[in-house]
Amino acid sequence: MQKFCENCGAELKENSEVCLECGKYVSKKGNNGNTKNYDENNKLALAGFIVSMVSLLINFAGLVGLAGAILSGTGLVQVSKGNGKGKGMAIAGLIIGIFSILYGIYSIINLADTLSELAIFF
Repeated sequence: MQKFCENCGAELKENSEVCLECGKYVSKKGNNGNTKNYDENNKLALAGFIVSMVSLLINFAGLVGLAGAILSGTGLVQVSKGNGKGKGMAIAGLIIGIFSILYGIYSIINLADTLSELAIFF
C-alpha cells in the first residue's frame, strides 16, 4: 500500500516520519487507532508553561511552581518521545517552575525569621 503526503501529495517511503518533499511530519496511527498530529504542541508542555507563569503571580509557598514543574517535566518527556512539539515551552516551564519553588522556600524562611524577630518585641 502506497502512502502519500497529506500536505503536498508526494509519495512517502515506508515508515517515514517526515515528507522528503515538503518537510511536514506525517500523521501516524497510534495503538488505539487515533491519529497523532506531530505538528501540534504537546498539551502537557503547554499546560506546564502556563501554570509555571501563573506561579510567578500566585506562589502559595512554591506549590503552584511545583505543579508547573511536574507538568512541564512530563511534557518534556513526551516531546522527547516524539509526541508533538513544544520542547522549548516545556524547558521554559520547568525552569520557571523550579525558580518559583525556590522563591517559595526563600519566602517561608524569610517569613519565619521575621516572625521570630517580632516575637522578641512581644
